Parts: sequence; C-alpha cells; structure tokens
Amino acid sequence: MNVKNPTKLLCCAALCAVAGFSSAVTAANFPYNYFEVRVPLSPGGLGVAMSQQIHPNAHVIVEAESHFDDDWIIGGGFGFNAPVNQFTDITGQVKLLSVKNEDNDKALGRVSSELNLGLSAWLLPYLETGGKVGVISAHDDLSLMSLYARFHSSDAFSMGVEWRVTGIENHILAFSVRYPF
Repeated sequence: MNVKNPTKLLCCAALCAVAGFSSAVTAANFPYNYFEVRVPLSPGGLGVAMSQQIHPNAHVIVEAESHFDDDWIIGGGFGFNAPVNQFTDITGQVKLLSVKNEDNDKALGRVSSELNLGLSAWLLPYLETGGKVGVISAHDDLSLMSLYARFHSSDAFSMGVEWRVTGIENHILAFSVRYPF
C-alpha cells in the first residue's frame, strides 16, 4: 500500500463504508437540515454553513469561513449518512474547496478537494459527540482530523465546540450555533 497517497486509502474506506451500510439502513439519527454560524478562535473569524438533506442518506452542504485577513475557505459538495445503531451515524463528505490564505494568494484562491469520514454518537439524550478524518487534496495532500461536541438545548437550537486538530489550519478551536430546520 502506498502510504504517500492517503486519498486512495480514504476513498477505499469510504466505498467500503457506503457498501456495508447503505443497503441495511435508511434513516438518520441526527438532523442534517440546518443553518450554522461558526466562530473560529486564535485567530478569530466568522463562518457559516448550511446542509440540506436530498435523500434519507444524503445531503448537500455549503460552507464559508474567513479570518477577515484577505483569506477564506469556501466549500460545497455532497455528504452521506448511515446509522450504525440507534445512537450512532457514520458520515462522509466529498467537497470542492476554494482556499485563499498567505500560501494561496491568487485572486480566486486555490481550488482543492476534500474527502472525509466521520462518526457521530449520542452520549446523552441531548449531547452529541463525534469526529472526522480525511484528506484535502491541494498542491500537497493535507490530513484532516477534528473532534466535536454539540449540546442540543431544544429541537430548534444547539451549541457546539470543535477542535480542528489538523487540516488547512492546525489546532483551531471553533464555537458554533446551529439552527435545524
């Protein structure tokens, strides 16, 4: 196996996950229709995301984030979700990204792609936790890893915290407010 190309490994894992779960399950344990506002810390910034379910096991996602320093990360694509059991979902996303920062300062940024796999689980009836791993393919492949927790105070509102361990920017803590619809 070629360790230098994590994209192939992650693609194989995604295909196996989809093949193994898609025929056996048809419902989600988590809301995939939402609007979200994100605030990344150190450095500060602002981001938004929106997801719309198009099938019981698929959704479309669009997101944008900036630190207001002539930079951005804008992405959009498709995601899948499949329940493992009544408390856990396996998720994944394939996105096209535009990344502009000090490394990629073209007028429209650098076009990249992202592939990730994740797991979401209910620890308590109102506390969701999870994480994702993946790869961002740009001029070099970047590994992606994040962990999160989300407190669902009601059906119309939830608050979350995410630690982005690796990715385009490393060791970023982000807070979010999500409004399911």
